[in-house]
Amino acid sequence: MADMVLVVANGEWGGTGLVETMIQASTFKIALDGAADRFDSWDVVVGDMDSISNPEHHDPDISQNNSDLAKALKMYDVDAVVGIAGGRLDHQIAAYTSLFETNSDAILYFDGWRACRVHSDGLQIDLPIGTICSLMPFGEVNNVSISGVGFVLENENISSGTRGVGNRVTEEVVNISHEGGDLLFIWEANELE
Repeated sequence: MADMVLVVANGEWGGTGLVETMIQASTFKIALDGAADRFDSWDVVVGDMDSISNPEHHDPDISQNNSDLAKALKMYDVDAVVGIAGGRLDHQIAAYTSLFETNSDAILYFDGWRACRVHSDGLQIDLPIGTICSLMPFGEVNNVSISGVGFVLENENISSGTRGVGNRVTEEVVNISHEGGDLLFIWEANELE
């Protein structure tokens, strides 16, 4: 994970040590608002400063047009995001939608799971055979194809719902493509990848 840009949010950090490991492994650390109170090795703090203990020492971005995460994803080329689980449900869902809003290629890290936006150029990812994975369309997504999994799709239109949930990797490489719309790929990950 050389030269990793990491966003650390103020949600639950879990008990696996994932957040702490990612903080140590990253080269540039962005604390979202109150997360800056939880570790001191951050390089920059981004947000409206409504949950940090010393807001007077930071420059707030008081715009309510974007979440603090979306602000960070717009400002920096982020590789990974941690600390987004738990807390307010609207913030958890906004973590996913912020990837689409900002066209970010960042990976969202959860204890035992990862999620990323499927770029319009597609996604090719190496995963262990047997890994649970899912496609999650947000709205209409056109000409979706996925291979290397048990339930293959070939140029099919899918939309918000449960189609695409609960697949399993059958080959070492999973290939996903689409021709328009917001598509999220989620996979089981028991190790730091």
